[in-house]
Amino acid sequence: MFKKSKKCIIVAEIGPNHNGNFKEACSLVKLAKISNCDAVKFQYRIADEEIFDKSSKSYYFNESRYNFIKKIQEFTFSEHKKLRKLVKDLGLYYICSVFSNKALAYLIKLSPDAIKIPSGEIDNIFLLEKIAKTNFPVVMSSGMSYIDEITKAIKIVKKKSRLVLLHCTSEYPTNLEDMNLKFINFLKSKYNCFVGISDHSRNIFEIASTVALGVKMIEVHFTKNRKFKGPDHKISLTPIELKKLVKLVRNLEIALGESKKKLGKHASEMRNIFCNSIVVKKKINKGEIITKNNLCLKKPGTGLNSKFLNKIIGRKAKRTLFKNYSILWSDIDK
Repeated sequence: MFKKSKKCIIVAEIGPNHNGNFKEACSLVKLAKISNCDAVKFQYRIADEEIFDKSSKSYYFNESRYNFIKKIQEFTFSEHKKLRKLVKDLGLYYICSVFSNKALAYLIKLSPDAIKIPSGEIDNIFLLEKIAKTNFPVVMSSGMSYIDEITKAIKIVKKKSRLVLLHCTSEYPTNLEDMNLKFINFLKSKYNCFVGISDHSRNIFEIASTVALGVKMIEVHFTKNRKFKGPDHKISLTPIELKKLVKLVRNLEIALGESKKKLGKHASEMRNIFCNSIVVKKKINKGEIITKNNLCLKKPGTGLNSKFLNKIIGRKAKRTLFKNYSILWSDIDK
């Protein structure tokens, strides 16, 4: 998946933003396609396999995690299967997060394009060991993790050539000063794998700029309306914003070009006018040795380039050469 794509893969994280409505989930997939992104991401949730304390809550949503997952996020396998087919039919990549071994077993049957390891599961050794045995690429978020946890998780997964490690802060929302984009370079150099970003800031210009840091994947939360009730809507991009982000990324990719010097058509043509040729500064008699004092560099650059100066100096003129004459190879002895 990652090797096939030369461009940055832009992922619309649908997550729970369908609010438990299957038709709404399908609608979001179609909107993601219209927004020109490359992939969608779902979450395969099974509350009873994930949570033992049913009263626990997150700081950014005043409802128990168990109840929210049970009511909103537990699609049936049949529904997940239909979503997977829809994603494939639309030509998008299908990525799905798993939070338990049971969810992973179901997800494998759907042949995802990649399995997502949420940052909260980086310490789930049992789950990581199961994922390592699959044949699917892996996307791993580092949001709530320390460096030693990331290192240990990557060693367990053992798929560095098929892994995208996502820089993430797990701040909902993420303030500009907390984006910490320079950390992307650290992840690239330390782990020598594909690196991306999972963002909750909605700062689309700053998100797009990560392409210049070499990210292979950009994941953003996606919703129809940020006013909808739910924990992720307020930190999500709308279809118009996602389309704008995609456009910014693609323009930046074009502007970045390649790591090699290239002269455009006009620059190549202008060289003949604005660059210099080797020219006779003062008259050189036939048989006279050509010296640096006999020569100068003048425009246009239609004659011999200055890089040949050392090959001309010290040789004899085959004929008399006059001031402002552009020297040719045929004018000097071999």
